Formats: sequence, structure tokens, C-alpha cells
Amino acid sequence: SGADFEFYAAHVDAGDYVRYDGPVPGDSTAWAAGRMMASAAEFRAAGLPVPTIFEFPHYAASAADYKAALTRFGARYERSLYFAGTLSGTAPRPEHMTGQFFPYTVTDVYGSKVLPENLGNIVLTGYNNNPSVLQADLVEAAEANLVVRDGVASFFYHPYLGTDRLGEIIDGIEDLGYAFVAPAALTSTGTTPAVPLTEHVG
Repeated sequence: SGADFEFYAAHVDAGDYVRYDGPVPGDSTAWAAGRMMASAAEFRAAGLPVPTIFEFPHYAASAADYKAALTRFGARYERSLYFAGTLSGTAPRPEHMTGQFFPYTVTDVYGSKVLPENLGNIVLTGYNNNPSVLQADLVEAAEANLVVRDGVASFFYHPYLGTDRLGEIIDGIEDLGYAFVAPAALTSTGTTPAVPLTEHVG
């Protein structure tokens, strides 16, 4: 389902803020891996190739779920949650966590290669105390990202928005000197790109 967090519990409070509640009941690495295996079966049943890059819905997962993704996928494409206790090797503490994203491909503390989504997405009307984000805002963020050598400018685009806004974003980002590449191109090692890279997933 793309309509809920799926791997993590959350709610919207009386002040219209999204609150993260913690792992879903029954959460474990085995449970998450089972869901990932089941999703692969659905792709095969539909005659589609099974994805090799994973994205947690709404970029929300537990430490156990991230371990499951590591065993089944070569990379994740997302912003991620990081919990107190992860670096010290103690039990993860869901009540103390932060979200983080990167301007380039990294291997994170969970051991996975993570492809960046660092520009955000179009939000026509602000909600949950977040402001609206329009085409010019994404292009401006990509321009600010140019201070990072060999950085990546990556955004998410909802297909129900049509193609006009998408075209404006692509033109604006390419005018900054970025070149669009497939996400899989960022999972390989080797030569450093001569120009900053950007990708689109939508």
C-alpha cells in the first residue's frame, strides 16, 4: 500500500503534526523480509521485473526492517530514520530518532547503500504543518546542492500531477549543469562523474 507507513506506526495529532509511534506490532527482521519476499512474488505474478532497489513507504522503518532490506536489496532509495543505540550497539530506542538524507550515495550505519532523495517533492498545498513546495523551490534546492562536489540532486514526483510541472523542474535542474541518470547508475563503483548527477523517480 502506498497510502500508509506500512512498516512503521504513526498518527496525526490534534495540532496536525505527524507523530512517529514506533515499530508496528509484530515487527521483526523476519517479518519485514517476509513482506519483501511477498512483494517480489506479486511483481513476478504480474510479469514485471523484481526491483533491486527498495524504498520504505514514507521513508519510515525500524532498525529491524532496515536489516531485512540489507539482506534482500542492493540499495535503498530514500531518506532514512536513525535511532539512538545504533552506533553504540545497544538496543535501538524508537523514542529517540532522527531522519537524515545525504547529497550523494552513502553506505549507512545499517550497512546498506543509500541513494539520496535530497530535494523533496511538489506539495501544491501545505499540510501537516509543512509548507507548499513548488517547481522553483526544487530547482533552488538543486542549485544550493551545487556546493557539494560530485553531489546528487534527486527528487520524488507524483504522477498524478501531470507532466507540465515535471518539465519545468527537469529543465531548471538541467540548466544548472546536472545530467539525469538512472538510479542504478549510482549503485556502481568506479569513476567519479564529471558533472553532478540527478535522478528522477516517480
